[in-house]
Amino acid sequence: MKKTLLSLALASSAAFCASDAEIKKFYEDALKERLEGVKVEILKREKLPNTDFEAVSVKFSAKGMSQEDTLFTKDNIIVPDVIDLKQNISYKQAYELKKMQAQKEEFSKKALKELGKEKLVISLGAKDKPLLYVFSDPECPYCRMHLKDIRNDLKTHQIKVLLTPVHPLSAFDKAALIYKESKNAKSDEEKIKILEKYYSQTLPHYSQRSTNSLKVDEKEVEAVKKLYEKYSSLGLRAVPTIIEAK
Repeated sequence: MKKTLLSLALASSAAFCASDAEIKKFYEDALKERLEGVKVEILKREKLPNTDFEAVSVKFSAKGMSQEDTLFTKDNIIVPDVIDLKQNISYKQAYELKKMQAQKEEFSKKALKELGKEKLVISLGAKDKPLLYVFSDPECPYCRMHLKDIRNDLKTHQIKVLLTPVHPLSAFDKAALIYKESKNAKSDEEKIKILEKYYSQTLPHYSQRSTNSLKVDEKEVEAVKKLYEKYSSLGLRAVPTIIEAK
């Protein structure tokens, strides 16, 4: 769905009047033969500074799925990006970053109301230091990178890790085992070594439980799934996501 909508929508640069109604009709007509019931909604328009272009936020929906994107228009032209060489800026990238930051801020507000009550966390560091909550996944390459620096981070912060995998079943298995083994850890270093063991790339990924050699308790795995579902419903969209407790 995502690839289809973007590739069809952004590939178009036809000369149509750029009113909301005509942009909506153009994309609905262009997509309807490949995506039955597709709907296009114009969410917002905003003039780009120092240009004659407008940024148009568009929502594409079909078959119970949806995706938002930003298009740019001037006169009767629609383009996927505007790049200002003097300012060294891609407006497409700038708008996407702005949107991501707004989503993270909204998620942080909602999540902070729940995080103080969570028991399924890996607590690290001195309690008198500023607190960071980290949403992480044992099979996420960016989470592995974050884990490599965690000892340095603990010099200035306490950290509470919440394992909310976005990868397949094996990541939930590993998360459940990390929680289980961490309960008996007597120091931060022991907890970090447990994290490193299950985050290691040498530990295989398994997409099917039947081939998974990790011995897990189904109830513990279900608890990890519920934790993920809870924060996903609040707006968690990527890992690692780091929230500073206020």
